[in-house]
Amino acid sequence: KKMVMITDLPFDLEKKILALVPKESRPQWQTTCKRWRTLRQDLLSKKHLAQTGREFILLLNSSVFSTTINLQGVHNNVDPVMEFGCKLGSLQDSNDLQIHDIFYCKGLVLCTMVGKQMLVVCNPSNRETRYVEPRTSHGCFEYALGYKGSKSSCVNSYKILRYCRYFDKQLMRTVSEFELYDFMSDSWRVLDVDEHDWEISARGVSVKGNTYWVAKKNEDQFILSFDFTRERFGFLPLPYESAGPEDSMNDEYDDTAVLSVVRDEQLSVLHQYLHLDLFEMKIWVSNMIGTKKVSWGEFLVVDVVLLNVVSFVVDEEHKVAVCCSTGKDDPSDDSEEECTSVSIIGKNIQSLVYDEGAIDGSWPHLMNYVPSPVQILRKSTRKSKRKRSTRRHQPEEGTSSRSVEETKVTPKAKPKAYRSF
Repeated sequence: KKMVMITDLPFDLEKKILALVPKESRPQWQTTCKRWRTLRQDLLSKKHLAQTGREFILLLNSSVFSTTINLQGVHNNVDPVMEFGCKLGSLQDSNDLQIHDIFYCKGLVLCTMVGKQMLVVCNPSNRETRYVEPRTSHGCFEYALGYKGSKSSCVNSYKILRYCRYFDKQLMRTVSEFELYDFMSDSWRVLDVDEHDWEISARGVSVKGNTYWVAKKNEDQFILSFDFTRERFGFLPLPYESAGPEDSMNDEYDDTAVLSVVRDEQLSVLHQYLHLDLFEMKIWVSNMIGTKKVSWGEFLVVDVVLLNVVSFVVDEEHKVAVCCSTGKDDPSDDSEEECTSVSIIGKNIQSLVYDEGAIDGSWPHLMNYVPSPVQILRKSTRKSKRKRSTRRHQPEEGTSSRSVEETKVTPKAKPKAYRSF
Protein backbone atom coordinates (compact mmCIF):
# COMPACT_ATOMS: atom_id res chain seq x y z
CA LYS A 1 0.00 0.00 0.00
CA LYS A 2 1.06 3.55 -0.67
CA MET A 3 1.80 5.44 2.53
CA VAL A 4 -0.29 8.62 2.84
CA MET A 5 1.94 11.60 3.63
CA ILE A 6 0.76 14.68 5.50
CA THR A 7 1.32 16.71 2.35
CA ASP A 8 -1.11 14.41 0.51
CA LEU A 9 -4.03 15.40 2.73
CA PRO A 10 -6.74 17.61 1.18
CA PHE A 11 -6.39 21.24 2.21
CA ASP A 12 -9.85 21.31 3.87
CA LEU A 13 -8.93 18.25 5.98
CA GLU A 14 -5.66 19.88 7.03
CA LYS A 15 -7.59 22.92 8.27
CA LYS A 16 -10.02 20.76 10.26
CA ILE A 17 -7.15 18.89 11.95
CA LEU A 18 -5.21 22.06 12.80
CA ALA A 19 -8.35 23.73 14.15
CA LEU A 20 -8.68 20.97 16.76
CA VAL A 21 -5.20 21.57 18.21
CA PRO A 22 -5.49 23.35 21.61
CA LYS A 23 -4.52 27.01 21.65
CA GLU A 24 -2.18 26.31 24.59
CA SER A 25 0.11 24.30 22.28
CA ARG A 26 1.56 27.50 20.83
CA PRO A 27 5.27 26.82 21.75
CA GLN A 28 5.22 23.61 19.72
CA TRP A 29 4.19 25.57 16.63
CA GLN A 30 7.62 27.15 16.47
CA THR A 31 9.05 23.81 15.35
CA THR A 32 6.45 23.10 12.66
CA CYS A 33 6.66 24.06 8.99
CA LYS A 34 6.05 27.67 8.00
CA ARG A 35 2.87 26.84 6.05
CA TRP A 36 1.27 25.13 9.06
CA ARG A 37 2.21 28.03 11.38
CA THR A 38 0.67 30.50 8.93
CA LEU A 39 -2.48 28.40 8.52
CA ARG A 40 -2.84 27.98 12.29
CA GLN A 41 -2.49 31.74 12.82
CA ASP A 42 -5.16 32.35 10.19
CA LEU A 43 -7.55 29.92 11.92
CA LEU A 44 -7.03 31.59 15.30
CA SER A 45 -7.45 35.01 13.71
CA LYS A 46 -10.73 33.99 12.05
CA LYS A 47 -12.04 32.57 15.35
CA HIS A 48 -11.15 35.82 17.11
CA LEU A 49 -12.80 37.90 14.38
CA ALA A 50 -15.96 35.83 14.62
CA GLN A 51 -16.20 37.01 18.22
CA THR A 52 -15.10 40.63 17.75
CA GLY A 53 -16.38 41.62 14.30
CA ARG A 54 -15.75 41.70 10.57
CA GLU A 55 -12.21 42.41 9.34
CA PHE A 56 -11.58 44.87 6.54
CA ILE A 57 -8.69 46.64 4.87
CA LEU A 58 -9.03 50.42 4.68
CA LEU A 59 -6.92 52.78 2.59
CA LEU A 60 -7.08 56.11 4.40
CA ASN A 61 -4.93 59.22 3.85
CA SER A 62 -2.19 57.27 1.99
CA SER A 63 -1.90 54.56 4.67
CA VAL A 64 -3.50 51.12 4.80
CA PHE A 65 -5.04 49.79 8.03
CA SER A 66 -6.67 46.61 9.20
CA THR A 67 -10.03 47.47 10.74
CA THR A 68 -12.85 45.57 12.43
CA ILE A 69 -16.50 46.53 12.65
CA ASN A 70 -18.69 44.85 15.25
CA LEU A 71 -22.23 44.59 13.90
CA GLN A 72 -23.68 42.42 16.67
CA GLY A 73 -27.06 43.81 17.72
CA VAL A 74 -27.17 46.36 14.91
CA HIS A 75 -30.88 45.59 14.33
CA ASN A 76 -31.64 45.95 18.05
CA ASN A 77 -30.50 49.57 18.41
CA VAL A 78 -26.95 48.56 19.38
CA ASP A 79 -24.51 51.01 17.82
CA PRO A 80 -21.87 49.33 15.62
CA VAL A 81 -18.25 49.95 16.62
CA MET A 82 -15.31 50.41 14.24
CA GLU A 83 -11.78 49.82 15.52
CA PHE A 84 -8.45 50.42 13.79
CA GLY A 85 -5.81 47.70 13.96
CA CYS A 86 -2.27 47.52 12.62
CA LYS A 87 -0.98 49.63 9.76
CA LEU A 88 0.12 48.00 6.54
CA GLY A 89 3.09 49.36 4.64
CA SER A 90 6.14 50.54 6.54
CA LEU A 91 9.76 50.35 5.48
CA GLN A 92 12.15 49.52 8.29
CA ASP A 93 14.54 52.39 7.61
CA SER A 94 12.29 55.15 6.30
CA ASN A 95 9.00 56.91 6.83
CA ASP A 96 5.75 55.12 6.12
CA LEU A 97 5.02 54.25 2.52
CA GLN A 98 2.57 56.63 0.90
CA ILE A 99 -0.02 54.39 -0.74
CA HIS A 100 -1.99 55.76 -3.67
CA ASP A 101 -4.35 52.83 -4.29
CA ILE A 102 -4.84 49.18 -3.37
CA PHE A 103 -6.28 46.15 -5.16
CA TYR A 104 -7.17 42.85 -3.47
CA CYS A 105 -7.20 39.39 -5.02
CA LYS A 106 -7.61 36.23 -2.91
CA GLY A 107 -5.15 36.90 -0.09
CA LEU A 108 -2.80 39.25 -1.94
CA VAL A 109 -2.83 43.05 -1.89
CA LEU A 110 -1.40 45.11 -4.76
CA CYS A 111 -0.34 48.63 -3.72
CA THR A 112 0.58 51.59 -5.91
CA MET A 113 2.64 54.31 -4.26
CA VAL A 114 2.25 58.09 -4.31
CA GLY A 115 4.79 59.69 -6.66
CA LYS A 116 6.51 56.39 -7.50
CA GLN A 117 6.08 53.89 -10.30
CA MET A 118 7.13 50.92 -8.13
CA LEU A 119 4.38 48.46 -7.19
CA VAL A 120 4.23 46.44 -3.98
CA VAL A 121 2.51 43.04 -3.80
CA CYS A 122 2.16 41.64 -0.28
CA ASN A 123 0.38 38.93 1.68
CA PRO A 124 -0.51 40.44 5.08
CA SER A 125 -1.17 36.93 6.41
CA ASN A 126 2.37 35.53 6.04
CA ARG A 127 4.14 38.91 5.72
CA GLU A 128 5.69 38.15 2.35
CA THR A 129 6.34 41.00 -0.09
CA ARG A 130 7.42 41.51 -3.67
CA TYR A 131 8.33 44.72 -5.48
CA VAL A 132 7.46 45.07 -9.17
CA GLU A 133 8.72 47.80 -11.49
CA PRO A 134 6.44 48.85 -14.37
CA ARG A 135 7.79 48.70 -17.91
CA THR A 136 6.89 52.30 -18.71
CA SER A 137 6.06 55.37 -16.66
CA HIS A 138 3.83 57.57 -18.80
CA GLY A 139 0.12 58.19 -18.64
CA CYS A 140 -2.81 57.64 -16.33
CA PHE A 141 -3.21 54.02 -15.37
CA GLU A 142 -5.34 51.39 -13.67
CA TYR A 143 -3.95 48.23 -12.11
CA ALA A 144 -5.62 44.88 -11.47
CA LEU A 145 -4.39 41.65 -9.91
CA GLY A 146 -5.73 38.26 -11.00
CA TYR A 147 -4.74 34.67 -11.61
CA LYS A 148 -5.02 32.13 -14.39
CA GLY A 149 -6.81 28.82 -13.95
CA SER A 150 -8.86 27.72 -10.97
CA LYS A 151 -5.98 27.38 -8.49
CA SER A 152 -4.23 30.23 -6.70
CA SER A 153 -2.06 28.37 -4.18
CA CYS A 154 1.13 29.71 -5.76
CA VAL A 155 1.91 33.27 -6.82
CA ASN A 156 3.19 31.90 -10.16
CA SER A 157 -0.42 31.70 -11.30
CA TYR A 158 -0.95 35.43 -10.63
CA LYS A 159 -0.65 38.27 -13.15
CA ILE A 160 -0.89 42.06 -12.97
CA LEU A 161 -2.86 43.95 -15.62
CA ARG A 162 -1.89 47.56 -16.33
CA TYR A 163 -4.21 49.83 -18.30
CA CYS A 164 -2.36 52.96 -19.42
CA ARG A 165 -4.06 55.91 -21.12
CA TYR A 166 -2.11 58.96 -22.32
CA PHE A 167 -1.85 61.61 -25.05
CA ASP A 168 0.64 60.70 -27.78
CA LYS A 169 2.26 63.89 -29.12
CA GLN A 170 3.38 62.21 -32.31
CA LEU A 171 -0.01 60.73 -33.12
CA MET A 172 -1.74 63.81 -31.67
CA ARG A 173 -4.40 61.72 -29.98
CA THR A 174 -5.14 59.81 -26.79
CA VAL A 175 -3.99 56.20 -26.91
CA SER A 176 -4.47 53.24 -24.59
CA GLU A 177 -2.02 50.46 -23.79
CA PHE A 178 -2.59 47.19 -21.95
CA GLU A 179 0.29 45.30 -20.32
CA LEU A 180 0.54 42.09 -18.31
CA TYR A 181 3.12 41.24 -15.67
CA ASP A 182 3.80 37.54 -15.12
CA PHE A 183 5.18 36.54 -11.71
CA MET A 184 6.81 33.41 -13.08
CA SER A 185 8.91 35.13 -15.76
CA ASP A 186 9.24 38.46 -13.87
CA SER A 187 8.40 40.32 -17.08
CA TRP A 188 5.85 42.59 -18.73
CA ARG A 189 4.11 41.89 -22.04
CA VAL A 190 2.16 44.35 -24.19
CA LEU A 191 -1.29 42.96 -24.94
CA ASP A 192 -2.56 43.41 -28.46
CA VAL A 193 -6.10 44.68 -27.80
CA ASP A 194 -8.40 45.77 -30.58
CA GLU A 195 -9.32 49.45 -30.59
CA HIS A 196 -11.95 50.23 -28.01
CA ASP A 197 -14.29 53.13 -27.38
CA TRP A 198 -15.14 52.45 -23.74
CA GLU A 199 -13.86 54.13 -20.58
CA ILE A 200 -13.44 52.69 -17.09
CA SER A 201 -15.48 54.75 -14.62
CA ALA A 202 -15.14 52.84 -11.31
CA ARG A 203 -12.53 50.79 -9.46
CA GLY A 204 -12.07 47.18 -10.46
CA VAL A 205 -12.55 44.15 -8.20
CA SER A 206 -11.42 40.53 -8.45
CA VAL A 207 -13.80 37.54 -8.41
CA LYS A 208 -12.46 34.00 -8.91
CA GLY A 209 -9.24 35.38 -10.40
CA ASN A 210 -10.91 37.63 -13.00
CA THR A 211 -11.35 41.41 -12.78
CA TYR A 212 -14.53 43.45 -13.26
CA TRP A 213 -15.01 47.23 -13.66
CA VAL A 214 -17.91 49.58 -14.23
CA ALA A 215 -17.29 51.10 -17.65
CA LYS A 216 -19.25 53.27 -20.05
CA LYS A 217 -19.57 53.84 -23.76
CA ASN A 218 -21.11 57.21 -24.54
CA GLU A 219 -23.70 57.38 -21.74
CA ASP A 220 -24.37 53.66 -21.42
CA GLN A 221 -22.89 51.82 -18.44
CA PHE A 222 -21.93 48.16 -18.36
CA ILE A 223 -19.52 45.78 -16.62
CA LEU A 224 -16.15 45.29 -18.29
CA SER A 225 -14.44 41.99 -17.45
CA PHE A 226 -10.94 40.64 -17.99
CA ASP A 227 -10.22 36.91 -18.07
CA PHE A 228 -6.65 36.34 -16.82
CA THR A 229 -6.57 32.82 -18.26
CA ARG A 230 -7.63 33.67 -21.82
CA GLU A 231 -6.30 37.26 -21.56
CA ARG A 232 -9.44 38.69 -23.10
CA PHE A 233 -11.92 41.45 -22.25
CA GLY A 234 -15.64 40.82 -22.07
CA PHE A 235 -18.86 42.75 -21.49
CA LEU A 236 -21.65 42.04 -19.01
CA PRO A 237 -24.94 43.85 -18.26
CA LEU A 238 -25.55 45.77 -15.06
CA PRO A 239 -28.72 44.94 -13.07
CA TYR A 240 -30.17 48.39 -13.84
CA GLU A 241 -30.71 50.60 -16.87
CA SER A 242 -28.51 53.62 -17.47
CA ALA A 243 -30.24 56.99 -17.41
CA GLY A 244 -29.38 59.32 -20.27
CA PRO A 245 -28.49 63.04 -19.95
CA GLU A 246 -31.96 63.98 -21.24
CA ASP A 247 -33.40 62.59 -18.01
CA SER A 248 -31.10 64.66 -15.78
CA MET A 249 -32.66 66.77 -13.05
CA ASN A 250 -29.49 67.49 -11.04
CA ASP A 251 -26.13 67.88 -12.78
CA GLU A 252 -24.17 68.42 -9.54
CA TYR A 253 -23.81 64.68 -8.97
CA ASP A 254 -23.14 61.73 -11.25
CA ASP A 255 -24.87 58.41 -10.75
CA THR A 256 -23.23 56.20 -8.15
CA ALA A 257 -22.12 52.83 -9.50
CA VAL A 258 -19.64 50.86 -7.38
CA LEU A 259 -18.54 47.21 -7.37
CA SER A 260 -17.64 44.97 -4.45
CA VAL A 261 -16.92 41.29 -3.78
CA VAL A 262 -18.77 38.80 -1.57
CA ARG A 263 -16.72 35.89 -0.18
CA ASP A 264 -14.28 36.04 -3.11
CA GLU A 265 -16.95 34.34 -5.22
CA GLN A 266 -19.74 36.82 -6.02
CA LEU A 267 -19.93 40.29 -7.51
CA SER A 268 -21.98 43.02 -5.88
CA VAL A 269 -23.20 46.34 -7.32
CA LEU A 270 -24.31 49.47 -5.46
CA HIS A 271 -26.24 52.04 -7.49
CA GLN A 272 -28.00 55.39 -6.97
CA TYR A 273 -29.72 57.60 -9.57
CA LEU A 274 -28.35 60.78 -8.01
CA HIS A 275 -28.73 63.01 -11.07
CA LEU A 276 -32.45 62.15 -11.12
CA ASP A 277 -32.76 63.41 -7.52
CA LEU A 278 -33.65 59.85 -6.51
CA PHE A 279 -31.76 58.91 -3.36
CA GLU A 280 -32.92 55.32 -3.23
CA MET A 281 -29.90 53.03 -2.89
CA LYS A 282 -30.02 49.55 -4.41
CA ILE A 283 -27.53 46.72 -4.00
CA TRP A 284 -27.47 43.49 -5.99
CA VAL A 285 -25.36 40.33 -5.55
CA SER A 286 -24.62 37.99 -8.43
CA ASN A 287 -26.19 34.53 -8.35
CA MET A 288 -23.84 33.39 -11.10
CA ILE A 289 -20.79 35.22 -12.44
CA GLY A 290 -18.33 34.59 -15.27
CA THR A 291 -16.66 36.73 -17.90
CA LYS A 292 -19.47 36.04 -20.39
CA LYS A 293 -22.62 35.60 -18.27
CA VAL A 294 -24.06 37.01 -15.06
CA SER A 295 -27.38 36.82 -13.19
CA TRP A 296 -28.40 39.08 -10.31
CA GLY A 297 -30.36 38.89 -7.08
CA GLU A 298 -31.55 41.94 -5.16
CA PHE A 299 -29.79 42.26 -1.79
CA LEU A 300 -30.88 45.58 -0.30
CA VAL A 301 -33.12 48.53 -1.20
CA VAL A 302 -33.10 51.53 1.14
CA ASP A 303 -34.11 55.19 1.02
CA VAL A 304 -30.97 56.97 2.08
CA VAL A 305 -29.09 60.14 1.18
CA LEU A 306 -25.45 59.08 0.96
CA LEU A 307 -23.35 61.00 -1.55
CA ASN A 308 -19.99 60.12 -3.12
CA VAL A 309 -19.86 56.42 -2.20
CA VAL A 310 -16.48 55.19 -3.47
CA SER A 311 -16.42 51.66 -2.02
CA PHE A 312 -18.60 49.31 0.01
CA VAL A 313 -18.87 45.77 1.35
CA VAL A 314 -21.98 43.78 2.21
CA ASP A 315 -22.59 41.76 5.36
CA GLU A 316 -24.93 38.92 4.47
CA GLU A 317 -25.47 37.82 8.08
CA HIS A 318 -26.76 41.20 9.25
CA LYS A 319 -28.23 42.26 5.87
CA VAL A 320 -26.38 45.59 5.85
CA ALA A 321 -23.79 47.39 3.72
CA VAL A 322 -20.69 49.14 5.03
CA CYS A 323 -20.23 52.19 2.78
CA CYS A 324 -17.16 54.38 2.47
CA SER A 325 -17.72 57.85 1.02
CA THR A 326 -15.56 60.90 0.43
CA GLY A 327 -15.69 64.53 -0.62
CA LYS A 328 -17.84 67.45 0.49
CA ASP A 329 -21.51 67.47 1.30
CA ASP A 330 -21.75 70.73 -0.66
CA PRO A 331 -19.43 70.73 -3.73
CA SER A 332 -20.02 74.46 -4.28
CA ASP A 333 -18.58 75.35 -0.85
CA ASP A 334 -14.83 75.87 -1.40
CA SER A 335 -14.23 76.42 2.31
CA GLU A 336 -15.68 73.07 3.33
CA GLU A 337 -13.16 70.42 4.32
CA GLU A 338 -12.80 67.14 2.42
CA CYS A 339 -13.75 64.22 4.64
CA THR A 340 -13.94 60.44 4.64
CA SER A 341 -16.96 58.73 6.16
CA VAL A 342 -17.84 55.09 6.89
CA SER A 343 -21.53 54.30 7.40
CA ILE A 344 -23.61 51.21 8.11
CA ILE A 345 -26.67 51.11 5.84
CA GLY A 346 -29.62 48.72 6.19
CA LYS A 347 -33.39 48.60 6.58
CA ASN A 348 -34.17 51.49 8.97
CA ILE A 349 -30.43 51.72 9.72
CA GLN A 350 -28.05 54.56 8.92
CA SER A 351 -25.22 54.64 11.43
CA LEU A 352 -22.04 56.69 11.03
CA VAL A 353 -19.02 54.85 12.50
CA TYR A 354 -16.20 57.07 11.13
CA ASP A 355 -16.09 60.67 9.91
CA GLU A 356 -12.81 62.57 9.76
CA GLY A 357 -11.07 65.12 7.57
CA ALA A 358 -9.13 63.73 4.62
CA ILE A 359 -5.90 64.72 2.92
CA ASP A 360 -6.73 66.69 -0.20
CA GLY A 361 -6.65 64.41 -3.24
CA SER A 362 -6.63 61.15 -1.26
CA TRP A 363 -9.08 58.45 -2.31
CA PRO A 364 -10.17 56.03 0.45
CA HIS A 365 -10.95 52.39 -0.24
CA LEU A 366 -12.69 49.85 2.01
CA MET A 367 -12.62 46.16 1.11
CA ASN A 368 -12.98 42.68 2.56
CA TYR A 369 -9.89 40.76 3.54
CA VAL A 370 -9.65 36.96 3.85
CA PRO A 371 -6.26 35.57 5.03
CA SER A 372 -4.61 33.15 2.61
CA PRO A 373 -1.44 31.03 2.83
CA VAL A 374 -0.42 31.81 -0.78
CA GLN A 375 3.34 32.33 -0.94
CA ILE A 376 5.05 35.12 -2.89
CA LEU A 377 8.21 33.78 -4.51
CA ARG A 378 10.94 36.37 -4.35
CA LYS A 379 12.91 37.50 -7.36
CA SER A 380 16.64 36.96 -7.74
CA THR A 381 18.69 39.04 -5.29
CA ARG A 382 21.86 39.12 -7.41
CA LYS A 383 23.04 42.64 -8.09
CA SER A 384 23.22 43.41 -11.77
CA LYS A 385 22.65 46.17 -14.22
CA ARG A 386 19.18 46.51 -15.60
CA LYS A 387 18.90 44.38 -18.69
CA ARG A 388 16.30 44.91 -21.32
CA SER A 389 15.71 42.40 -24.06
CA THR A 390 13.02 42.40 -26.68
CA ARG A 391 11.96 39.20 -28.35
CA ARG A 392 9.05 37.72 -30.18
CA HIS A 393 6.67 35.98 -27.83
CA GLN A 394 4.00 33.42 -28.60
CA PRO A 395 0.74 34.47 -26.94
CA GLU A 396 -1.09 32.04 -24.70
CA GLU A 397 -4.04 30.13 -26.04
CA GLY A 398 -7.02 32.41 -26.50
CA THR A 399 -5.01 35.61 -27.06
CA SER A 400 -4.42 37.50 -30.27
CA SER A 401 -2.31 35.72 -32.89
CA ARG A 402 -0.31 38.88 -33.51
CA SER A 403 3.05 39.28 -31.85
CA VAL A 404 3.52 41.06 -28.58
CA GLU A 405 6.61 42.58 -27.01
CA GLU A 406 8.13 41.15 -23.84
CA THR A 407 10.58 43.10 -21.73
CA LYS A 408 12.58 41.52 -18.93
CA VAL A 409 13.48 43.78 -15.99
CA THR A 410 16.15 42.71 -13.52
CA PRO A 411 16.21 44.77 -10.29
CA LYS A 412 19.41 46.58 -9.40
CA ALA A 413 19.45 45.27 -5.86
CA LYS A 414 17.47 43.34 -3.31
CA PRO A 415 14.35 45.28 -2.26
CA LYS A 416 14.15 46.55 1.29
CA ALA A 417 12.09 44.71 3.88
CA TYR A 418 8.41 45.58 4.14
CA ARG A 419 6.39 45.23 7.30
CA SER A 420 2.84 44.01 7.11
CA PHE A 421 0.03 43.75 9.65
